Amino acid sequence: MEFGADTWWIVGTVATVAIGIISYFLKRTMSKQDEHDKDIHQIKLTYVTKDELKELKDETNSDLKKLQADVEEIKDKSLTKADFYRLQSNTDSKIDKIYDLLIKLNGGGKNE
Repeated sequence: MEFGADTWWIVGTVATVAIGIISYFLKRTMSKQDEHDKDIHQIKLTYVTKDELKELKDETNSDLKKLQADVEEIKDKSLTKADFYRLQSNTDSKIDKIYDLLIKLNGGGKNE
């Protein structure tokens, strides 16, 4: 069986197309593999073990408890608005009494 020039041309074209298809899928597979390697590397850099996560949770909970205690202490030690107004009115009445005493000591405004 002898092959003619046309047959060799068809065999060459089919071989070229087959090589092109194989190359395309091989390139795509290699690109995906490279992406997976990058993703795995990123995960290795950022992953946390269960023990580290538990330690972080415990630390966060203790910090929150400290903050809550500090807030309660601030609430206990701070002056409320009502207390401020009450102290201010007491101070105003004391200042009025001092002015009245000064006026009495100066002669009660008779010089006017």
